Amino acid sequence: MTEVATKAKFKLGVTLYSFASEWAAGEYNLDSMLKRVVDMGIGPGVEIMASQTVRTYPETPDEFVKEWLGYVDKYGFVPSMYGTNLDMGRNRAKEMTLDEEYEFVLKQIEAGAKMGFPTIKIQSATGELLTKLLPHAERLNVKLGYEIHAPEGPNTDKIMKIRDTYAKLDSPLLGFVPDFSSTMHTMGRSMLQTFRDRGLDEAAIQKALEFWASDAPNPERIAGFVDYLASRGIDANTLGPFGRMAFNMNGHIAPEEWKDIMHQVVHIHAKFFDMNEDGSVEAIDYEKHTRIFAEGGFDGYISSEWEGHAFADIGQVDPFVVVKQQQDFMKKFM
Repeated sequence: MTEVATKAKFKLGVTLYSFASEWAAGEYNLDSMLKRVVDMGIGPGVEIMASQTVRTYPETPDEFVKEWLGYVDKYGFVPSMYGTNLDMGRNRAKEMTLDEEYEFVLKQIEAGAKMGFPTIKIQSATGELLTKLLPHAERLNVKLGYEIHAPEGPNTDKIMKIRDTYAKLDSPLLGFVPDFSSTMHTMGRSMLQTFRDRGLDEAAIQKALEFWASDAPNPERIAGFVDYLASRGIDANTLGPFGRMAFNMNGHIAPEEWKDIMHQVVHIHAKFFDMNEDGSVEAIDYEKHTRIFAEGGFDGYISSEWEGHAFADIGQVDPFVVVKQQQDFMKKFM
């Protein structure tokens, strides 16, 4: 019998977070950024983060909603996911109460729905908060997706608790946003080069990779690496935030674990940091990831998310170019 190939049902898009440095530097406004995305053939989905895009966040004026919908008509892209934030520490004296969390997030959910986004990313998925938000998701007909990002995975303790909460609430509007940072097969090249730039020799870098690849809990892996550096007289503080980022931004869970939550995947972040000279993605097996979600029947949007700006100075890399390269690479397997 001839094997019939599975054709991917999902669609490609991009999160404007990929262009965060250029946005912050004032090289683009929302209009010119969306124009370049469309002109380069990136998309058709476009995802935005409220805190990055809406200057009055968490409030979203009607004028901004009208402006956004005008860009949708003007450029013909498709709103894919609206990313909310939950700034628990906005008041330095105390964290938000449950009611304050609810009001803060609900404002963003309602704005995202008005702007035509079918999916809203949430940053908290406690039973108490979701119980209050779910009736509004039903009213607005939007899905709420909690992002699974390195160092978490579909079956880590934190995510299992959320899966239990979802099971109790039993709603098709609750789901997850897998981020490929969770399922890398090595640390990214830019991360390792940053270690070198900060003075680590190859022996220390190899040791970092050994700790990273272990099955120990993430805090233990970080502590083990810090202790190793101390044993060699190296102050981990010389690495700045990158010593911790190396473990928090690069997960090594098996990509096959995404199958365990496939029925609850509402959106995907195709994270990447580096491109190889042959146009392939460094450190993440995109062929395997594409196959898993294609065979799993996922039919939503996969947003390209370049986070190399954590390591590259502005101007070193054109993020629009690497996003286009990454999407062309993914299309080979779709």
